[in-house]
Amino acid sequence: MRKIVFIFLTTLLLFGQANGDIVDKLTELNNLYKSGAINEDEFSKAKNILLKSEDDEKSNIEEKITTKKTEQKEEKETTQIIEIKATNKNLKREDLSKTFVSKEELEEIGQYKEIKEYPEGLFKNLNFSESMLAKKSAEEMYKTFVQHKNLNEKYPENMMRAMAYFEVFYNHKLKEEKKAIEDYENNYPNVKKSSKKTIQSLYSLSQAKESMRKSIGLTSNDNLEDALTGYMHMYDFMSQGTKSQNKLTSEEKKIKKESTKFKSSYGAFKKNLELKLEQRISQKEFEKEFKKTSKNVQKSLKKINKINPDKYSVYENIDEIFKKSLDLIENCNKNCEDNELITAIDSIDFSNAILKDVEKNIIKKKFENDLSQINIENVSDDTKKTLTLASLSSKKQNNQNILNLQKQALNLANNDFAVDEIVEDIEKDGYEFTPLKIAYQNLKEMENWEVKDWANSWKGDLPVDNFKDKSGNLIELTSENIDDIKAQLARNEFESLINFNETDLSNEINQNLIDIAKSVQDNPSFNLENWLNQDFSITLDNYTKIAAESIIAEFGDSLDQETINDIRANANFENLTKLVNAEYGTNMTSEEYANIWQNATIDGSTSNWGDVTAGVDLLSQVGSFEAASIAKDLGTDLQTVADSIALAATVGVSTDLEAAASGLGYDSFADAVSAYNEQYGTNYSVEEAKEALGQ
Repeated sequence: MRKIVFIFLTTLLLFGQANGDIVDKLTELNNLYKSGAINEDEFSKAKNILLKSEDDEKSNIEEKITTKKTEQKEEKETTQIIEIKATNKNLKREDLSKTFVSKEELEEIGQYKEIKEYPEGLFKNLNFSESMLAKKSAEEMYKTFVQHKNLNEKYPENMMRAMAYFEVFYNHKLKEEKKAIEDYENNYPNVKKSSKKTIQSLYSLSQAKESMRKSIGLTSNDNLEDALTGYMHMYDFMSQGTKSQNKLTSEEKKIKKESTKFKSSYGAFKKNLELKLEQRISQKEFEKEFKKTSKNVQKSLKKINKINPDKYSVYENIDEIFKKSLDLIENCNKNCEDNELITAIDSIDFSNAILKDVEKNIIKKKFENDLSQINIENVSDDTKKTLTLASLSSKKQNNQNILNLQKQALNLANNDFAVDEIVEDIEKDGYEFTPLKIAYQNLKEMENWEVKDWANSWKGDLPVDNFKDKSGNLIELTSENIDDIKAQLARNEFESLINFNETDLSNEINQNLIDIAKSVQDNPSFNLENWLNQDFSITLDNYTKIAAESIIAEFGDSLDQETINDIRANANFENLTKLVNAEYGTNMTSEEYANIWQNATIDGSTSNWGDVTAGVDLLSQVGSFEAASIAKDLGTDLQTVADSIALAATVGVSTDLEAAASGLGYDSFADAVSAYNEQYGTNYSVEEAKEALGQ
């Protein structure tokens, strides 16, 4: 706001050639307001400054007015208004293809911190170990960010709670990956291949963490426990929203679905360009990913432009922008410099800004979460503080995004992208693209713009308010004065853009929640396929740890901390094998015992211990519905599913029976019980079945 007021004050000091004193200026301004050419949003700010300047700056104003008149008489309008200097976009960067991050960037990953207190509502049982809580956090994150991502529109509060789970998971990850971090600290750049993979994953997640914290007005340096509390404040507040559902036509559903797919593909395409620009990947890695991601974007745009070309013509403009950026990268081939990469990245951000503005009118939400009816008086002071921080952060990010967009538009125009024509084409279809304040052309053309060209380029609002001079006279402006104001605003806006730091621009990565979800989904810690194919000894280790935690939770306060620590430290299948050998006088290795366990049949059942143990582990990893769905896809029989649920209950892993039945394809748990009775010749009632399953 101070910048706008300053621009306005400067303008008024310079455009006085048609008005001899401040009264005339105020009168003319008011007439401009009355005519509807200007709004009243920022008028009061300018009034105060203008009136105050009457006494303090009178002689200075007269001098500037005289100078301005003389200049206008002696010089033509084509006089160069500002000096435009070329900027160097080819910056020297460290080659990070062998390490992915620099040693300095290692600090961005952060350090492990012990969490002494968790906010209420995050975990149901705090008797579990830190590692188990981290595991639980990973499960909940996976559900929200990956498996149930389509529900986030209806339940946005779940995203906030998932961010808190992310913090717990990530913090423990720093503890687990201590060796890789130390390898970087001590041996950089000659680090192990395994360390690079670990640090790459941590760095990606750290960027997601930074974006998450921005959403509630925090930074990476803020206290971890404060972040957890802040997320839960947002979760509690947003949970009070009124949910509603909109009925979508088949076309609306299709455009919504395809738009989401396109932006996901476009995001992957952009990420590859950024990694190349930052020299985090080799040329070979870049080319491989470029080929794949560009093909995905082309395929997605082709599908989306077939839906209803007349109604959704904006995507044709996006297609044109993409094709031009694709040509730009393909033409420079292996010799792409910073300028080409930055321009291609800018074109993606520019396209996304267009879609963000336009899709508000063409992509209909399936679900709404109305927060307007929440009684703010019933909200705690701490929650109000969090809401205030989040609101301020959102406004700040929005302002920064608009500033970035101005810079990107300028860069694109200077690299032969028809920015102004694209915007005009979109607006012809009835959509107003509001973020751009001035129309851009090539720098060489802008150097020779006349005053009227600068005035015509201004698309933003004029800073005004409803005010009078000291004598009560209203303000009136001529059309010439209006052009002067608009020209000055455009010049000031432009000057603020050409003096920016190239390094800052190239390093700014503003990830949204889709990027966050993708980071989580792509992380190996959440790869379900890897989990299903893991070595059975790992499954047994997981099962043993779950069983140990169940014992600790069952005994509760009767166990001292030293005993609890001993149980946790020794809870692995190798030690379980030693106990079995001691009890039965055998001499099995853990591998031999694992083989026996895996193939042994459970007494009174057709299931083997291997399948049931894997089922328990799966239930603890992904939840009831998901585990049952996976079991169904794998062809697991009902008996094994039932045995897994029963065994899970004995080690403290509860199962939502209705959700599990749904995952298996039944309408209800009662239907699943009927199917079981029919298949195995039993006669369980619903209540008897629940009891048999440990519920």
